[in-house]
Amino acid sequence: MRCDNYKLTKEQIQHFNVFGFVVRRNVFSPEEIAKINKEADQRLASIQKEPDSERKLNSYSWFNRNLETQFTASLLEDPRIYVPSEQLVGNDSIPINSGTISDNEGIGWHPDRQDPNMCILKNLMYLQPTYHDQGALRVIPGSHKNPLHKELLQMGLSIKSGQKKSKYLEKSGLNGDDIPCYIFSSNPGDIIILNELIWHAAYNGYKDRRLCYFNFYRNPKTPAQIESMRKEVAKLAETEKTQNFGGLQYHSWWLENLDNNPRRKRWINWLKDWGFLE
Repeated sequence: MRCDNYKLTKEQIQHFNVFGFVVRRNVFSPEEIAKINKEADQRLASIQKEPDSERKLNSYSWFNRNLETQFTASLLEDPRIYVPSEQLVGNDSIPINSGTISDNEGIGWHPDRQDPNMCILKNLMYLQPTYHDQGALRVIPGSHKNPLHKELLQMGLSIKSGQKKSKYLEKSGLNGDDIPCYIFSSNPGDIIILNELIWHAAYNGYKDRRLCYFNFYRNPKTPAQIESMRKEVAKLAETEKTQNFGGLQYHSWWLENLDNNPRRKRWINWLKDWGFLE
């Protein structure tokens, strides 16, 4: 491991709360990134051999809790991932989603979420260097909060299905990379933690642009949060059916928990109680 102190500072937590993201540099070593990439090579090759692989020409996605990606799966239980995540969304938070993407394009401005009752953070790490003109993630600071979040939605900044350019960019004559933002130029091993309500984009993508992510959800407590989580259970089940992800989100190997990890045991029990596991 690169360091022994996994905790975010008071200032980093404040930065996340105010701006909706925080950057952590050199979290994983080049040797560890090589292991992740080796697993990604194997998993991507397996997916590309599948009969329906032609439908995934622009983006290949797979879940990390899989026999072929055991090292990547183990990072959920690495304190460099779960300690900062629990600091931000609670010691009883749950890693519901964990996956890797091989993308051949960029993506326009959008938030991953619009429901303020859902508090989800994404630990995101690119597996190759990214720069402002080469696939770097862009975020609009503070756009996880209203009124800015809603104002960006109302102005038509997000791209609708089938569009090449958003309504706002089309009418304004601007390009997506003209929008004021923070650009996450990164080296493999750097992590950006995002609130999933934040507006983000990536331009100037390239072939096999790889990223892996580890999402932690706040354990719902209020009636509104509980209702939103119930909707999330149904939504994720439908998404897995329609978006052709590679493999299972919760592979039986991971669910067996052969090392009897107490944190994973708590996660599995929670997932069962909420209906994420059939």
